[in-house]
Parts: sequence; structure tokens; C-alpha cells
Amino acid sequence: MVGSHVGRHRFAWGLGSIALVGLAIRITYVATVGRHLSFGLDAIWYQFQAGTIAGGKGYVDPSVSFQTGARVPTAIFPPLWPGLLALGRVIGLDNATGHQVVGAFVGTVTVGLTGLLGRRVAGARIGLLAAALVAVSPMLIGADGSLMSESLYVALVTAALLACYRAIDRPTAMRFALIGVFLGLATLTRSDGIFLVPLLAGFTAWRVRPATTGHRLALGLCTVGLVVVLLAPWTVRNAARLHAVIPLSNNSGSVLVAANCASTYGGPLLGTWDASCAPPNPEGLSEVDRAAADRAIGIDFARAHVGRLPLVVAARSLRAWGLWSPSQLTRLEAIESRNQTWQLWGWGFGLVTLVLAVPGTVLLARRRAVLAPLAAVVVGVTATAMTAYGSQRFALAAGPIVAIAAATALAQVTMGRNLRG
Repeated sequence: MVGSHVGRHRFAWGLGSIALVGLAIRITYVATVGRHLSFGLDAIWYQFQAGTIAGGKGYVDPSVSFQTGARVPTAIFPPLWPGLLALGRVIGLDNATGHQVVGAFVGTVTVGLTGLLGRRVAGARIGLLAAALVAVSPMLIGADGSLMSESLYVALVTAALLACYRAIDRPTAMRFALIGVFLGLATLTRSDGIFLVPLLAGFTAWRVRPATTGHRLALGLCTVGLVVVLLAPWTVRNAARLHAVIPLSNNSGSVLVAANCASTYGGPLLGTWDASCAPPNPEGLSEVDRAAADRAIGIDFARAHVGRLPLVVAARSLRAWGLWSPSQLTRLEAIESRNQTWQLWGWGFGLVTLVLAVPGTVLLARRRAVLAPLAAVVVGVTATAMTAYGSQRFALAAGPIVAIAAATALAQVTMGRNLRG
């Protein structure tokens, strides 16, 4: 690890100050840009779902609940984000603005976690600089004010990365289990967290020195085991209430059918999603049956057009990292409770940090920094986009990682080689 002359107290004060600035920026965003947002269907669902939870009805279909009063169980999304918004309602943050404030505080936690992660990976100065980049990142600020689950997901993934480095420093079963706690909570926030479980468990266990293959496997299984334990109650609840085995959510159906159709396999929407591809539901299918039908349509289309998949997957990956048609990307992402102009600023900021992250990663590798856990997340978010569709939302979890690598390059330019100590 690259050292630093920044003392513990100076680091704590510096990181606290940066976090407060990040919170102020996010609250300002909520009060200005955020109050004029047109919330997407997912964000509206989360708001209404928080209302049914806070009202004692639990995880029921909010549209049916508000229209008829019936309590129809749902698992359209994982439970943790609407559960957190429901807690916000209990303490008085019971409208859209209040929910955005919840996101602002969660995003501020990410700022602090990024600083701690950056210090562990590359030293205190780089940790502070990385935290500052996350504090002012338009893309992450927009996500925190969108009422979408990415805000909590990014914080939990960053916490999982910190746990990974603690496990590498002292590889015990308890420390690897803690990784599983954060990854389990992340997966209960967004289903794509499941991609990170084997990657982070495997990459982290592989870095343990010295250790036999069997010891590494046992440590990795501690992580996976805790994820299973955390997912079990939700899975059991779904089996009991929806009469189907649903360990994550029913949202995969709508994702697969909208991302695998003629308009997303060629033309302007190549590699993204098209809501019009989802067929109507005239039969009145249940949520579970509709999700299964949509999954089947999407998978059948992909199989029938397997020759197009390499191009489609490549386009999805490039879109996730903001490297394909930025004007179209920002327009499509505005549908998900973002401001299009703000997203365009976010794309520009993200491109600069991504470019800086390349030499920054090279510098970290030359200094023998442990990069395996960070690489696992980069691989995981890319795999998510490749199997779903191309959106910068999927790469947000790698935002703190890109910030750390970019901060390393910036520090090299501004402070030269005097980074050891």
C-alpha cells in the first residue's frame, strides 16, 4: 500500500469536511434540480412501496393497494431500498423530497467510505482526493436524488470492498463473513449484486497469503454462505406469499424482454432497452407468471439471434461506461428520474475521471497496490450490463473505484513522486 504523511486526525477532519461538502451539494441538488424532476415508473413504485410498508401493509403491489385496497404480495423489486425509504417516512421524510434527502445522506456515506477505501488502497492523500471526486460527481449526485436504489447499492458495494481489504489484512472466517453481510444487503437492494458475490469472494480469497487452496476456498465460502443466509428470509417469504421460488425479484422478466428484441439488436437502440418490446398483458397474468412469460420471450429472442449477440454485448458494455452515444444515453437515462442536462455534465465528468483512471491504475499496479477486489467490481458491473442492457446506472457501483484510480493520477501530477511515507 502507498503510504502518506497525512496523520490520522488530519485525515479524519479532512474526510469529515469533504463529506459535509458532499452532503451540502446533494441537499442543494434536491432543493434546485431535484424538485423539478419527472420521476420514472420505478422511482414512483419505490415511493408508493415505502408507503405500504410504513402503513403496515408490507410488500404489496402499491398500485393495486391504492386503487382497491387489496393486499397483493409483490416481489417486483428487492426489499431493502423501499424498506429504507419507509424508515424515512416514519421519521417524517414522507414525501418525494424527503425520500431524496434520504438518498442525499446515503450518498454522503459513500463519500466517507470512498475516502477510507482510497486510504487503504493508495494512502491518505489519495483517499481524500478520491472522496472529493465522489463528493462532486454529478452522476452520483444525480443518482442520490433520483429515488432509485443505486444510491444505497453504491454505498453497500463500497462497504463490501472495505471489508475485503480488512479480510486480506487479517484473513479470518468472521472477516470474510462480513464481506458476505454487505454483499447480501447489496443484493437485497439491487438484484445485480448477485454478480459480485462469487467475484469478490473469489478475488479476495485468492489474494490471501500464505494459504492453501482449501483454506482460500473455505474463506470464500464464508462470504457466499452469509449471502445465502441473508437472502433466505426474502426467498422464503416469496415462496409463501407468491407461491414461487424468487430469491431476488421478478424484475428480470421486464429487463430481458425489453433488452432482447428487434429494436435493441440493431439500429439506434442497439445495446439498450425498449419498453415497447414488452407485450401487453390482456390475460391478466399474475406478477410471477408475467415475469416468467417475459423472460421466456427475451431468452427465446436472444437464442434466435445468437449471431448478433457479440455486437449487442459489446454495445451494452460501451454504453455502461459512457463510451457510446452520450447524447442518447443521457436522454434515455433521464427517463429514470434524472435531469438530462445534469446527466450530460455527469457524462463529461465521468469521462475525464475514466481517462485519468487508466494511468492511475497503472501507477497503482507499479506500486504493488492490491487491486483484485477493485477489479472484481469492475468485472461485475460490466457483466451486469452485458447480460441486461447498456446504461451508466450499472457502472455507478464502480464510481468510487474510478475515483481512487483517477485520484492516483492527479496526485502524481500535482505532488510528483513524494507520495510515500
